[in-house]
Amino acid sequence: MTEFLDACYEAIRKQETSLSETINAADDDSARFLKDRRLVILTGCGDSYAVADYGRWAFLRVGLNSVAISPLAISQIQLDDSCLVIGVSASGRSNATIDALKTAKSTNATTIVLTDNPKGKATEYADHTWATRSGVESHNISPSSATTTAMVYLLKLAVELQERPDSRISRDLRQLKRVGKKMVNWAEGVGKAISEVVPPKGPLYTISDGSNHVAAQIGMMKFNEYSVVHSFAALREDFRHHHVLSINEGDSAVLVSDSPTNDDDALFFRALVDKLRIRAYHLYTPEDLNLESPLGQTVANSIAFQMAAFHHVMKYDSEKPDWKEPNVNAFDIY
Repeated sequence: MTEFLDACYEAIRKQETSLSETINAADDDSARFLKDRRLVILTGCGDSYAVADYGRWAFLRVGLNSVAISPLAISQIQLDDSCLVIGVSASGRSNATIDALKTAKSTNATTIVLTDNPKGKATEYADHTWATRSGVESHNISPSSATTTAMVYLLKLAVELQERPDSRISRDLRQLKRVGKKMVNWAEGVGKAISEVVPPKGPLYTISDGSNHVAAQIGMMKFNEYSVVHSFAALREDFRHHHVLSINEGDSAVLVSDSPTNDDDALFFRALVDKLRIRAYHLYTPEDLNLESPLGQTVANSIAFQMAAFHHVMKYDSEKPDWKEPNVNAFDIY
């Protein structure tokens, strides 16, 4: 294993403790910024966009008008001082997210950066900073702990906003503080199983809906980051209507569903295996983790995808020294 891959793995294992540390450290008073807003806009790039989308689902769950958009689309939203813009940037250095925060500030919208690096440049363009506790020392690796800690930070705010003190998301937040090691161990076992299903060539489709589509997006990005296989995230209906037309025998897919699973999940999975004849895995959170809501399960399933991509690169390119540097530097993203 290379130094790069070793650091990537260590960052995944950090989630044994980083989720609880972030939940404990998150300022309970942060939720005040969300109250009485006409619109809450979450934005970010890559994994941070997936976090923004997760935040949208968490806030919609408690009745807050919220959207997740690309930073480049921020100028297309009518903003004013009744709006809140949350820029998600784990490293605090994403140029597009920084530009979005600048645009939002020019409209008098309140701006917040959710980051794992409170000293990053993005904080200079935000009215307030929300800091996660990922426990990683470098953000030049495959994002993992910094992603899920941002997710649970937003989940905690949603819990603070709700009126019912013992809802499913409240219980899930408490459970996420308790089951870090058990959840990461489960994710590693499942990740190894998924890595065996996915061949080194041909497309991988990660398929889901609702908040678990965030896990599918993260799975797509994790596999693409290691550049062994090309992956696509698809909504269930998009896959059923469009992607299915280009599928070839031997392609691979991971279906992500809420837990407990239902008859439609079983029918969908059988269609993947029996009719399309592709290599498929059905990912869902086991009951013994006691995560009751899709929002809680999304965190666990995201970690499973992180492990799957890591063990896949270990299987097919264990001497990988770093990213594909020419590709990384093709665009000025930092």
